[in-house]
Amino acid sequence: MRLWIALILLLIGAGIVQAHGTEDHEDDDAEAPVIAEIDIPENLTYQEHVRALVEANCVGCHSDGQIAGYAPLTSTEEVALAAEDIKFHVIHRYMPPWPPSREGLPLQHDRSLSDKDIALIAGWVDDGAALGDPESYVPAATDRFHLPEIRADLTLQLDEPYTPAEDLLDDYRCFALPLNISEPMFITGYEFLPDIAEMAHHAIFYVVDADSGRAIQQREAADAEPGWPCYGGIGIGGRHDSFGGWVPGAMPLRFPAGTGFRIERGQQIVLQMHYNLSISRQPDQSQIILELESADSELAEIMILSMSAPVEIPCPTGVEGPQCERQAAIERVGDLYGQDARYTPDYLLRACGQRLAHYAENSGEAASGSCDMIARGSLTIFAALGHMHELGSSFSLELNPGADDPLLLLDIPRWDFHWQGTYQFAEAIRVRRGDVLRMTCSWDNSMSDEPRYVVWGEGTSDEMCFGSLMALRN
Repeated sequence: MRLWIALILLLIGAGIVQAHGTEDHEDDDAEAPVIAEIDIPENLTYQEHVRALVEANCVGCHSDGQIAGYAPLTSTEEVALAAEDIKFHVIHRYMPPWPPSREGLPLQHDRSLSDKDIALIAGWVDDGAALGDPESYVPAATDRFHLPEIRADLTLQLDEPYTPAEDLLDDYRCFALPLNISEPMFITGYEFLPDIAEMAHHAIFYVVDADSGRAIQQREAADAEPGWPCYGGIGIGGRHDSFGGWVPGAMPLRFPAGTGFRIERGQQIVLQMHYNLSISRQPDQSQIILELESADSELAEIMILSMSAPVEIPCPTGVEGPQCERQAAIERVGDLYGQDARYTPDYLLRACGQRLAHYAENSGEAASGSCDMIARGSLTIFAALGHMHELGSSFSLELNPGADDPLLLLDIPRWDFHWQGTYQFAEAIRVRRGDVLRMTCSWDNSMSDEPRYVVWGEGTSDEMCFGSLMALRN
């Protein structure tokens, strides 16, 4: 046996690897701090020591038809050609993608590699990436990258493709998808399949009651294209509840055992799509796959609670001009997304019990926003999601910060817009009436190609601080 020192880059001031495209390895020679000394064997080979790790942790995405199918790792030859790239990505913990840190609570479906796994892969590459004898290969006991399999009981799809508007960079469009169920049901899981992934910024799924049908018809008739424009919401009055959504990097989701989201006869799902058109503009016909159970199952009714926090991001140091004024930012979002968008920045301050002076210390390089939600009753929380855009640098969700027994629920110290998701806790969290849930986002405006003052906005080049909780009322 020998000692190999596992090197992990603590990503402070370094660039974030994009999920789509190639990495130029500008940081390849950067000195990384030592975090552990690991015992690993001599004479490492792919077949004996590394193949099982690659198949259990990488192939689920790096294979034909999957999210990283453009960089396949399904054969020995493909892995050998990519050996240096694989080492770079694992020692910097870029891959497998798992943004949450271990400072937060344990989570289900943790895709991160152990220090020993990283040491084996890096040591194998440093030794020359020998392939070894195929007879020495022993499969992993489990496929850690196994995704939940959602039973396709109901598939919802746009009746006809929608091509985003030519004059928009960010197009928000809503589509009504009738459920066509004859009796009450529970949604127990879902999967979203974006038709054109490079256009899809995010999707949110709302359930609307039957009495919204006429309003939907009026909105759909307003122009000749499928659906209707819907910045800031779905633009339909009456009750509408979200049961989930999709962001880049999100995987299929199954609700906790014994729970589901109840749907009724006559209801419709409204799919709100945010298309960002900086790369592509093509006809889209995305799908929602639903797994269903009969209402006779007597499942507990899951609900989704939303949180939002102010976004007040100044220009970086040295950048000056009218674009760095807050009022200019407010007028910009109003021009782009409708008059209601002008009121959102000040509304968020009031809703969170804050004033603009709370953000006087924000700088372009280090800005943050936070908001507290006080529990009005006891809850059981199963999962949490955080959402920001491309300037995001970190996200956290805390329970009772400042108390004698604070709890960091979710910590994402290195935000990557391309890898977001709903994170399910290994054990459900009990929240009492009066407990405080605090969401905090931080941003780095120096990463912008055209820096300006940034407030809450709907576009990819704007920013948000948004979170949601999957919960039951006790």
